[in-house]
Amino acid sequence: MSLSQFNKWLEDLERLLVEVGLHSKKRKEALSDWRQTTKKIAYLPVDYSAPVIDYQIEYFSGNGLACKDISLVLMHDNSPCGLWPLSATFEADGRWRIGSNGAAVLPPLFVAGLARKSVKSVTASCFKLLVSLCAHIGQPSFDCAEPFSGGEGLSVWHDQLMQGNAKVKLRHDLFIDLSGSLVEIKSGFRKSYKSLITSGSKLWKIQVITVADPQQWDEFRALHRTISGRVTRSEKSWLLQHDAIASGDAFFVCLRDDAENMVGGGFFNVTEHEGFYTVGAYDRSLFDKPLGHVVQYHAIEEMKIRGLKWYKLGSRFYPSDIPSPSDKEITISQFKQGFASHIFPRYEVWNEPRRKW
Repeated sequence: MSLSQFNKWLEDLERLLVEVGLHSKKRKEALSDWRQTTKKIAYLPVDYSAPVIDYQIEYFSGNGLACKDISLVLMHDNSPCGLWPLSATFEADGRWRIGSNGAAVLPPLFVAGLARKSVKSVTASCFKLLVSLCAHIGQPSFDCAEPFSGGEGLSVWHDQLMQGNAKVKLRHDLFIDLSGSLVEIKSGFRKSYKSLITSGSKLWKIQVITVADPQQWDEFRALHRTISGRVTRSEKSWLLQHDAIASGDAFFVCLRDDAENMVGGGFFNVTEHEGFYTVGAYDRSLFDKPLGHVVQYHAIEEMKIRGLKWYKLGSRFYPSDIPSPSDKEITISQFKQGFASHIFPRYEVWNEPRRKW
């Protein structure tokens, strides 16, 4: 299916929604509804926040892959009842793929207190739509990912997938429980990290940036480009991240030396419940000094101030994972584990869409 054909198909999305009985609004046409509904979700992972969705769509589009946002505000009894991030990406092999934020399909999330019967009914309609979408673009199967979403057990979505003869693969994510005091949280860090945080906090000038600051953001972007050796993504993607800081959906921690040179920094997306370490950049000539440790600690301080429940550090890779992770991926995840208080499962599920949901 060509890009022009797909654009025409998108115009018929309303018809498909009616056919499967899924009452909803397109996120792009109901941004206020999306944001208001996020406030009614018992636990909102970062991947469901509007700034992260916008960034991910631009990230793929800015790197040469056409990526369309088809996320939905789910409706029940004429009121928003849930959120479902959805995207369609035109990949390098010339095929379209349905996913969420350019990656695997995420499950729909529902507002707190919605009757289980209603959750099951709306979820079934979501599956019907997913199957219909895949059929329309010739996608033979779909991949789903179910991350940690507050610790309330596996979802109706997961159960219905497995009843449809899906297969599942286990992954692992690192988290920090933010419910304790800073002293309690720090006591759980790897022993060597504690002294590095103390010495690094004395060595660097630390700023936690929670409002729009174009000059410092441009400095961070320049540092990232210098370390990467090239421009890795579009200018718009950087602007969207800065907009997220301005709207309160993200913050930025930066370190400066005595000459006021920026030597490192980290950008963190947040919801009311969860924080996520999105991107970092550190002066490679200073890797013998504590940089990332200090950024992480002061980010945790900011998350505590905001009253977040969990800080998602990222994936924990193991040598036995299939496909095998790189040495770099394992090393980075080992570094992150030195901060983590919990390891939670993330389920990757795949299914050939043959069953009639």
